[in-house]
Amino acid sequence: MADDGMLLNFELGDAPLTSQVKFKGGRWRDRVKAQNSVKRQQNPTAADDASRANKRQRTEDGPLMGGRDPKLARTANTSDRIPSQAMKTGQISSSLFTSNPTAVTSFDDAPAEEAEPAKPSNAPLTEEAENFLALGLSRRVAQHLATKLEMKAPTAIQKNTIPQLIKEDSDAFLQAETGSGKTLAYLLPIVHRIMALSLNEDGTPKETQVHRNSGLFAIILAPTRELCKQIATVLEKVLRCVPWLVCTTVIGGESKKSEKARIRKGVNILIATPGRLTDHLDNTKVLDVGTVRWLVLDEGDRMMEMGFEEDLRTIVTKIRADKLLKQNSEGVLLEDVLPSRRVTILCSATMKMDVQKLGEISLEDAVHITASKSEMEKDAAGGGTEAAFSAPSQLKQSVIITPAKLRLVTLIALLKSTFARKGSVMKAIIFISCADSVDYHFELLKSTAPPDPPNPEDPPVKPDIHTQTTVAPASYITSPANPTVVLHRLHGSLTQPVRTSTLNAFTVCKEPAVLITTDISSRGLDVPAVDLVIEYDPAFAVSDHVHRIGRTARAGRSGKAVLFLLPGCEEGYTSILSSSSPLISQLYESILQKGLATPVNLPSTTSATTNLETEKQTWTSRAEALQLHFEQRLLATTASGANANEASPTKPAKFSKGSQYNNARGKGKAEKPVESPLLISSRQAFRSHIRAYATHVREERGFFDITQLHLGHMAKSFGLREAPGGIGGGVSRRTHRPQSTQFRKSTGGGDGGGEKTGGVRRDHDDGDGIGAVDGTAMRRMREKMKNVMNAASEFNLG
Repeated sequence: MADDGMLLNFELGDAPLTSQVKFKGGRWRDRVKAQNSVKRQQNPTAADDASRANKRQRTEDGPLMGGRDPKLARTANTSDRIPSQAMKTGQISSSLFTSNPTAVTSFDDAPAEEAEPAKPSNAPLTEEAENFLALGLSRRVAQHLATKLEMKAPTAIQKNTIPQLIKEDSDAFLQAETGSGKTLAYLLPIVHRIMALSLNEDGTPKETQVHRNSGLFAIILAPTRELCKQIATVLEKVLRCVPWLVCTTVIGGESKKSEKARIRKGVNILIATPGRLTDHLDNTKVLDVGTVRWLVLDEGDRMMEMGFEEDLRTIVTKIRADKLLKQNSEGVLLEDVLPSRRVTILCSATMKMDVQKLGEISLEDAVHITASKSEMEKDAAGGGTEAAFSAPSQLKQSVIITPAKLRLVTLIALLKSTFARKGSVMKAIIFISCADSVDYHFELLKSTAPPDPPNPEDPPVKPDIHTQTTVAPASYITSPANPTVVLHRLHGSLTQPVRTSTLNAFTVCKEPAVLITTDISSRGLDVPAVDLVIEYDPAFAVSDHVHRIGRTARAGRSGKAVLFLLPGCEEGYTSILSSSSPLISQLYESILQKGLATPVNLPSTTSATTNLETEKQTWTSRAEALQLHFEQRLLATTASGANANEASPTKPAKFSKGSQYNNARGKGKAEKPVESPLLISSRQAFRSHIRAYATHVREERGFFDITQLHLGHMAKSFGLREAPGGIGGGVSRRTHRPQSTQFRKSTGGGDGGGEKTGGVRRDHDDGDGIGAVDGTAMRRMREKMKNVMNAASEFNLG
């Protein structure tokens, strides 16, 4: 046979040829075990090394076996990753300072110090000629403001608004930065003109007097119940100089029957939420809007965001459709003093598309009023552009770049250093994205010690039943200078009496206080002496960020605002934040060094062996030990019956015999352990936080990319050792469906047991837990988070 010129030359090597075995059918775990068994038979040494490298031991309570982290045993050199002092404790579940992403922000260039402190941009005017009397208000009102309310000079927005609303009858759009006094800017002209029905210019009474039954003259709408209560409180203080005028509120969560009774008794100024006012306009016949001259829409942008557009359209249509009466039922002429038409006043700190849409619905030939005269003149000339409002100039803003694993201990260190000096900070507000996370952090930080017995010499004080579960003394963040710090929680899922009592308790608290809350407290609330605002979770939009930090530095006071961001894409979020003062970026290390320089005061009832009181410890070892303490506290199990009190973070609960889990023969089978409520709350808070993370506005999702979020690292910030499942399951609970022999794609329901993430069944050791940073794990997480985007529409921010 002739040679065709082709030569095949394969290098086979010295190793013997082995056939590739592929298993089909059966359970997935059985196929994996069989595949590994074949690999061990073919290459025993390499298979054993690979299995040992991939295996991670886990424990459910207490320190890890042998006092070392199995993950650290896989690394070649652990001495340069873990501080030596932290290694000596022998209680590290997984290191906080390894496998963290590197921040791209440069922290070397410190911002130049200001030559002089920034001049407050929302403070009252200081010129002697600027007073309320010169703006056209009656002497009675001006004297009341100066003597009783200690307000001698108006702010810039008040100076521009009050004369306009007193002399003119045109609609107005009030736009000014938060904390600048917009509430009094529209309240004082309304009170002045209603009071003129009863008093002459010289202050002498007229023959005809108006009272609470003389008619409803003004309606003020606000988005939240808390803001309605606050407006009513301010208005009641102003009305003390004219006690014959009456105001009231109609808001959701309260008795509609009592609201109807107050309306029937008579009211001159009504403050309401849109939904409840729409209900009364439809069903309360005694609510007559024929004499209404003013309709005020406070925080109009927020009302549009909350979905009140149809209610607002209905309210404006019904009020305009009712005939405007020239005199009331008692024959008092109204046209001579009150506006001859219905005046609509729209208030907002921003000029967004939804605000412009609300203006088209409610305003007619409106005057644009801002704090700056130049802006008003520019707008009147037709050359105005959208005003960019930022935080007050005296507000000092800073950004803390901290990895996900270190968020919780960094927050504790920040609060601890905040209350290290007496009188430096009296009140602080922590904004968190969702109600479940608010509840968890409140339970985690509150003191578990029994309350001190009352002093028999002190008069008895009746406890407030509404604040028993929302106000408590704090632990971890106290100091010798401030041994008592009062913790408060507030979100929309609480009942209205609880919300009102909690906010009032935070307002009148004389001790240092912390309010953990959602965005329900971000709009319009004026709590005195708030010195610090912490955005633990970034706002869902830049406009919400401006309102959040506006809770401090109000009316010329100084204040601080701190924003937590993750390294990576979130660092670019600072580029779209408008700030009149320098935005200072700092790394988490400086916060931990300052806050953990001294030992942390643990709750007195916990029996964890974590040593946080040793003076020789460094701030790194204290951070590790504090994180371990949180994890042990969550993993403490409880048992039913007599053994329930014997459980502790370091001493597992004993299980009794003869329980409902025993078999039919009654033999001694161990009782099923009961997870601690704090662990259950932590898992639910983690799930809600991830879902809330997916609800950022479309324009800002490039900075808050949920596919870049490391679930295992974020779970550490909730005190968890691994990310729980059921994230893509939505809010409702769904029953567990049996798994098939193949990988089963879930329809979005989670079993809540930590077995699935994003609807895909997974094993605990597939690299998706704590410390997994390889490309395969990141690719799996991106796939799993696709269902979270679908579940975000079901999420209720509370």
